[in-house]
Amino acid sequence: MKDRKLPAYCYPDRPLEAVDGAVIHYFSGKNVDRPMQYELGVCRNLFLDLNRARAEREFYMREDNWPEGRMYASAHILIGREGEVWKLVELDNQAWHAGASIMNGRGNCNRWTLGLELIGTNNSGFSQEQYEALAQLLAALMEEHGFPRVNIQGHDTVRHKAIEAGSDKKPKYDPSGRKDGEGDNFDWNYLWQLVDEPEQNRLFQNPSLPRAEILHPDAVQKKGASPEAPNEA
Repeated sequence: MKDRKLPAYCYPDRPLEAVDGAVIHYFSGKNVDRPMQYELGVCRNLFLDLNRARAEREFYMREDNWPEGRMYASAHILIGREGEVWKLVELDNQAWHAGASIMNGRGNCNRWTLGLELIGTNNSGFSQEQYEALAQLLAALMEEHGFPRVNIQGHDTVRHKAIEAGSDKKPKYDPSGRKDGEGDNFDWNYLWQLVDEPEQNRLFQNPSLPRAEILHPDAVQKKGASPEAPNEA
């Protein structure tokens, strides 16, 4: 894990109440730098500017069509297309990643979960290396903190539960472009298989997943994925 911590203005000055779960997100520079949308550095710089007012932004979103104020977005971990793992926020501190959210009846996920970002878009799919890196990270976190598997969910799911409970916040898209909490473009079963299996048995276990070096940005669209574009930065 590489320490690429964001500056203090990118996350709240509050410790986590506990590390009791994780919310899985996807993130890219698709709407600000399409040719370099999957680069870790581009994504980190986008987080910097998401937390700046428009007049103070250094890299992106300086045009008038972008919101003028800060957008308050961050995550604890960023996982690149080749399985690189960057730590953006200390794991005992809160990050602005889940917003209005409910997981298993417990709200305010920012207070008690980690935000884990996979670099990708609604139709990019995810690489074998990303699944492997995420599985290793989740296995270590569950062992260290003792939270159950049911406390690991996608952002679309925890946001959908909040909306069902009366939140007026906009839905969050899952990686298939759906926003109803029932998306299907992330292979949760395969992730759990990797979490459960020994390290030496993981490599190439799912031949349908491309390795990062051959993954075209728009090559993987699973059956049933919606063509609707995500509301992402």
